[in-house]
Amino acid sequence: MLRSFANHRFVAIVLSIAVCGLFLGVSVWAQQSRAPANLLLELDLPGYEAELDRIASDVQHHEAIPRLRQALPRIWHVRTSEGAVDLSTLWLSSDLQKLEQEPAKYDVVASRVRSQLAAMHKAATELEVVLQRPSSSGARERLDKILDRREFAGEQGPSQLELLRARIAGWIQRQLFRLLSRLHLGAQAGNALSWAIVAVTFLSLCYWIIQNLARRSRLRQPPAEVGRPWNDSREWARDALAAAERGDYREAVHCAYWAAILQLETRGMLKRDRARTPRESLRLLDPHPREQKLLHEFTLLFELVWYGYRPASANDWSNARTHMENMGCLTPSIAAIANS
Repeated sequence: MLRSFANHRFVAIVLSIAVCGLFLGVSVWAQQSRAPANLLLELDLPGYEAELDRIASDVQHHEAIPRLRQALPRIWHVRTSEGAVDLSTLWLSSDLQKLEQEPAKYDVVASRVRSQLAAMHKAATELEVVLQRPSSSGARERLDKILDRREFAGEQGPSQLELLRARIAGWIQRQLFRLLSRLHLGAQAGNALSWAIVAVTFLSLCYWIIQNLARRSRLRQPPAEVGRPWNDSREWARDALAAAERGDYREAVHCAYWAAILQLETRGMLKRDRARTPRESLRLLDPHPREQKLLHEFTLLFELVWYGYRPASANDWSNARTHMENMGCLTPSIAAIANS
């Protein structure tokens, strides 16, 4: 039981480190990547208009394009009194990339970008006028008509899941920034720390996986008990009774189970195979439904007590003994010898 608890505690620690490492790794990647820094930028209507004006001004300067594209969010989330509007910037990001990669077409592409931004600014201004009127019952309809215009055609905002993920990621990045600031770490030291945690996380997960694979491999083979004939069901049954007499119910259940397996092998229902798992034994008993049902109940008990490290009780041993009797493992002579 203590081993099981320690294993679960180790898994919890590893998963905690993994989550922290993942978030730190994502944060570092986001800082180093040339992709947009944020998924969305939340703005009110005047702020949205100011953002359009700022970008239209920056587009006129060649040297400002890389910085502009890097800082461009994927979505403008514009709040109004009638609700929120999500406007994609993918078209703008694509055109900014063309401005970087095709200098010969700079003037043509830049003119197109400014025209599109001007059209969006005009639509926002019209919407602002509608919302400022005393009666704005048709503001939402007006908003829909504005968004149906050519300058907004083909643009689609993010899903609710993407918006939630963006807000969570933003909160995590702010917390990480505060943590690194309190540690007085610069960008280079912070990145080194982040990648170190990612490396530790990876190694911890590898260790945990290897340990579990090794443990499962060990479970595939029953232990070779010293001095106990492996192919003698009667010896296993006697050892089960002896273990129960001294109060070792876990060992008693273990011996009783293998006595049942060897009894099935003696009767020709199973082939002798020390590497076979309990579940594989069950599948091989498909032609014998009665024995399969008996062994299925016995296997559940055995796995809980032996592999699951559940403390075995006298009641568990009583159930195991009943299974041995039902499967013909516990004859009167064996019981008499064990009690003598």
